Amino acid sequence: MNEFEQLLDGHRTEVRETLLALRELVRDTCPDATETVHLGWKALSYSRGGVMKGAICGPGLQKGRVNVQFSRGALLEDPQGLPEGTGLKMRHVKVPSMDAVDAEALRGLVRQASALVD
Repeated sequence: MNEFEQLLDGHRTEVRETLLALRELVRDTCPDATETVHLGWKALSYSRGGVMKGAICGPGLQKGRVNVQFSRGALLEDPQGLPEGTGLKMRHVKVPSMDAVDAEALRGLVRQASALVD
């Protein structure tokens, strides 16, 4: 079992399917991003060069959903109000299922986050 499979192991089918769909969305939007599996955090991270200062986003597994973290989320323009949080920089989007979120709006956030580290 590889690290990605270990990450999915033990989670509900709906949560696993949501993470798989988000993984595809991010990879399609930022094909040159480096994917890193963080088993301890139960999350993936996407970055330029595999380093934290190049962070684009990080989908993390929760009990009933996936949270997509944006380390520069406070800088993202989002007319639909998807990102939540009150931190100085960090914001997250709660994704209980891909049907529950506007995939194109989320893709736009990923695109913006990617442009902030280019």
